[in-house]
Amino acid sequence: MTGLPLSLHAPNQPVAWHNGQPVRLAVLLGRAGQLAERLPDFTHTINLCRDRHAFSVAFVATMLAGGTNLLPANRLPATISGLLREYPGSIVISDNAVGPVDCPVIEVGAIGESAPECSRIPHLPAAHLAAIVFTSGSIGAASRIYKPWHTLFESSRINTAYIPKELHFALATVPPQHMWGLETSVLMPWFAAQPTASAHPLFVADLISQLERLPTPRTLISTPVHLRALIETGLTLPETARILSATAPLDQNLAARLEATTGAQVVEVYGCSEAGCLAQRQPARESLWRFLSGFSAFSEDGHTRIDADHLPEPVRLMDRLQFEPDGRFRLLGRQSDLVNIAGKRASLTELTQLLLQMPGVVDGVIFQPPEDDQRATGRLAAMVVAPGLTASQVRCHLAARVDAAFIPRPLRLVESLPRAESGKLPRQSLLQLFRQEHEVAK
Repeated sequence: MTGLPLSLHAPNQPVAWHNGQPVRLAVLLGRAGQLAERLPDFTHTINLCRDRHAFSVAFVATMLAGGTNLLPANRLPATISGLLREYPGSIVISDNAVGPVDCPVIEVGAIGESAPECSRIPHLPAAHLAAIVFTSGSIGAASRIYKPWHTLFESSRINTAYIPKELHFALATVPPQHMWGLETSVLMPWFAAQPTASAHPLFVADLISQLERLPTPRTLISTPVHLRALIETGLTLPETARILSATAPLDQNLAARLEATTGAQVVEVYGCSEAGCLAQRQPARESLWRFLSGFSAFSEDGHTRIDADHLPEPVRLMDRLQFEPDGRFRLLGRQSDLVNIAGKRASLTELTQLLLQMPGVVDGVIFQPPEDDQRATGRLAAMVVAPGLTASQVRCHLAARVDAAFIPRPLRLVESLPRAESGKLPRQSLLQLFRQEHEVAK
């Protein structure tokens, strides 16, 4: 049989936790096969499923039918319409209501729960384009990344290095359309003993409730913004064996508090949509990162590039890395992260981390408005979620820790930041909120 298998598991291996019970691989494959037979002629599917098991069924069905999964960063009508124009012949697969779209919409519904099981593990051509992933646009316009099955297969095998060998059950707060969510909560269960819950909790109370329903040992797959909200509520957290975090820097103090509160081992993963998971560390006790197996780094034109046998081509990182002789590295922030004000330089990432370390700050960001924006003053700006604090108190906290040139003015207190489901903060959404707050403050 040619090609690469969809999974390295036996058919009776549990790969999901759905409706309060485990779902075996044979059941997932049977449901995907039944859905594949229902699909009309298509070239791509726009997979909008929120339920992680429904997403997985649709993802596999698309590949079995010879198509490619389009994984948009959001479900906005304008985004979907744009994809339909760019990829004619596409269809939408969803487990929830979808607004009017000019294409067939396949509702997963009960996910084919009466489908016969499939005990044969299908093989896919290595070069089959399994997915096109779209970035969040957190530093500009979104871009598309092509993921052949060979790349996803090999990256999943590499990622098993930081997954426990024993059976454990996982819950993820990151949507499956995001690369971090796709790798850890959709693909990983097919390669490691990690059945993942189909739930997609957004609020802390829901997250805690869903964790409590899982058998032990448990793993939580999340982001710093979700984990900070989890800690700041003061609610009792369920016993958790491991917490995996990615998409943004995880503060050392927050990592230590999470370990003390839940008893979990907190592992931070570094990566990007183009290359997937690249490196890991335990932030509560170490500042340096170590690459996962198979990756190598080299410098070119002032940028760090990552290469691996399973990547279609070397990937240029947007971050600045400082390497140690033993190959470990320190993450210095984005290439575009450094700002120069009055001849002084600082990192926006580090400034934001100092802001987030203030007790009472639930979320926040320090950023540089566009130079052509009439609200820009040549200084930095900040949007802060801090119930019970004043803007003056936040500025005093920063003034004791950073040069006066980098104290953000304006600094606006807001109810929430316009984060995507992945925890990312798209720059256009941030600037739109900045403009709205400026108008209100006039």
